[in-house]
Amino acid sequence: MLQIILAILAFGFLVIVHEFGHFITAKKSGVQVNEFWVGMGPTLLAKEWHGTRYCLKLLPFGGACVMEGEDGESDNPHSFGHAPLPHRMLVVVAGALMNFLAGFLLLLLLYTPAKYQGFSSTTIDSFFDGFTAQGETMLMPGDEILKIDGYRVLLNNDVRTGLSRGGADGYDIVVRRNGAVKMLTDVPLKPLFDNGTKYGINFTIEKKTPLVLLKHTLYMAVDFGRLVWDSLGMLVRGQVGVDQLSGPVGVAGVMAQTVRHSWEDFILLVSFISINLGVMNLLPLPALDGGRLLFLIIEAIRRKPVPPKYEGYVHAAGLALLMLLMLYVTGQDIFRLITGA
Repeated sequence: MLQIILAILAFGFLVIVHEFGHFITAKKSGVQVNEFWVGMGPTLLAKEWHGTRYCLKLLPFGGACVMEGEDGESDNPHSFGHAPLPHRMLVVVAGALMNFLAGFLLLLLLYTPAKYQGFSSTTIDSFFDGFTAQGETMLMPGDEILKIDGYRVLLNNDVRTGLSRGGADGYDIVVRRNGAVKMLTDVPLKPLFDNGTKYGINFTIEKKTPLVLLKHTLYMAVDFGRLVWDSLGMLVRGQVGVDQLSGPVGVAGVMAQTVRHSWEDFILLVSFISINLGVMNLLPLPALDGGRLLFLIIEAIRRKPVPPKYEGYVHAAGLALLMLLMLYVTGQDIFRLITGA
């Protein structure tokens, strides 16, 4: 039960971080924030301060930043619609940016302890005995792997990911060799073991310095965002089904299981979910921040805003569809919990 409560609180924290991004940028942009909630459901405590009503709700997850004129017209000069266009764009994307920042800082917190003295790089150190794909036209010690079949390699884990994406007859690998970028074609790499985790290559260890730590953490955050984007692409292409999606119930269940296993894995998962929330919210879909940003981009192109009532209709329809999707995935989550599937 303690792990479940912790998972719910962590998920709620990420939502509050998102809403705080909207809140602080709205305040700095001169937009009136009518209410800021922490939690959902019935109000336990409320206090008015500097024109904003702050509320603590009963349920320890969720939150909201309610701005004047956010979903309709308002004559208030401090309403959202009266703010300069660049300020409104910043307010809209600030929630996602805060989720990206939170994910990055969690990763930084995870890898700062002294027990992490270095990180596996993408530069080849040596090969296993019997490794055949080496030579001037193949791989050589000292090569820094940059791309595998077009897949950009940022971290050591990306090498395995890139190799797992294809290459039945060989890989096209871009490396940096002696300072020059070189394309290697049809490199015949095969996993040495059935699980596909080893390809016979040893990589150098990059000693941890403040700069290396920041670079590694940033690349890992970018990788998390790329993984979410790749998963969305698989969903659009039909490689995975909607029934494989998880909602808050499923996410909380996975988080609870993870914290039982390892605190480090839990922090890693929370970081991934935070960046996931940022990416998802920036999708150009109605009712999401990305949908609102799309209307602001249209306004910038047209040099006049889309009539609020029409934008409201689009967001209302998108919200209804989003709620139906949430009901479906939540039902799937509950079914999986009951059946153990």
